[in-house]
Amino acid sequence: MKVGKNIHVQNCFGCSPQNPIGLKISFEVNSDAVRGEFTSNKDHEGPPGFVHGGILAAILDEALSYIARSSMQHGIRTMKETITFRNASSIGEKLEVIAHIKEEKSRAFVVTAKVLNHKGIVAEAEGTLLKVRETVAE
Repeated sequence: MKVGKNIHVQNCFGCSPQNPIGLKISFEVNSDAVRGEFTSNKDHEGPPGFVHGGILAAILDEALSYIARSSMQHGIRTMKETITFRNASSIGEKLEVIAHIKEEKSRAFVVTAKVLNHKGIVAEAEGTLLKVRETVAE
């Protein structure tokens, strides 16, 4: 499926550069995927020296919804998301997140995403995202 344009929501916790406490993930949209980068800091710590699992989940959720939103002009709501944590990520480490649309249904998308570090997969997710009738905010 062809992926469309970059879509930013003004105060989004995941991708907005204006949100003072947000993750500020900058996504690049290409023909079949979105890619983003994130570097953690001490405010994202869970176990000593490592990124909190909730932060990794938020990165994955943002990538799943970002790719679905970028391919249509309607809103998206996460219905279901399954996350598998594979490896720990150290604080200060640069992470890459990549998402793909697995399937488009009449009322939903099935999407996948993974977070990677220099060693490989840190966490991965599959989600079902419902299409809603509101217009996406520019």
